[in-house]
Amino acid sequence: MDISWPGGSGLDALAFLWMLVLWFVYGRFADKLPPDNVTPTNLNQMMHQLRRLWMRRMLDRPERILDSSLTGHSVSSTTFFASTSMLIIAGLLGVLGRAADAHAVIQSFGFTVTSSEILFELKVLGLIGLFMIGFYKFTWALRQFNFACTLIGAAPLPPVEIGARDRFADHAARVLSLAVVSFNGGIRAYYFAMAWLAWFIHPAAFALSTSAVVLVLLKRQVNSRSQASVAEYYEATGR
Repeated sequence: MDISWPGGSGLDALAFLWMLVLWFVYGRFADKLPPDNVTPTNLNQMMHQLRRLWMRRMLDRPERILDSSLTGHSVSSTTFFASTSMLIIAGLLGVLGRAADAHAVIQSFGFTVTSSEILFELKVLGLIGLFMIGFYKFTWALRQFNFACTLIGAAPLPPVEIGARDRFADHAARVLSLAVVSFNGGIRAYYFAMAWLAWFIHPAAFALSTSAVVLVLLKRQVNSRSQASVAEYYEATGR
């Protein structure tokens, strides 16, 4: 079967499909929140369980200024990335408006593969699409962090009955974790955008860069020093 790509080769189409497969498979692995009675398998899942512990301990404190400050820091970081995404999109739209000139500059480099102008425009459009995904992920994360702030503000004051404490911790931690999942999705769009840049050099370089990005992300989830430290503390809590 002939796999074609507008203005490009079958190799371009295969590299693009490979990126979509890795995006989907890694996203399913990294973003899935397990049931509370299931042992976590990666860093994100352990952090979800530690947020449950955080929310339970918060209910023992009459003052929640520290908890609000920690959540507010996440809101500030998310806002920064959402604003940055808009600036990048604006810059890429400017490149798209002068696509002929930008294409000529790229083609003048000795290490880039020869490609058509229409394929160049599609590559720029793809970058815009990635950063648009990042923007929507960040803005949705921002809203969810605000939901979490509301839950913290509405949390019952101590003493809290154990059953009520666990119910609140489960719901508040899940909202926080869903916000982090959205934030991580936005950051992931940045990582894949960096790999996408290699497509301007060669489709094979694009496929290799995408694979390298996923391997780096996977290593950080299951075999990094941060993961090991979190896992050691998680096990020490008796979860």
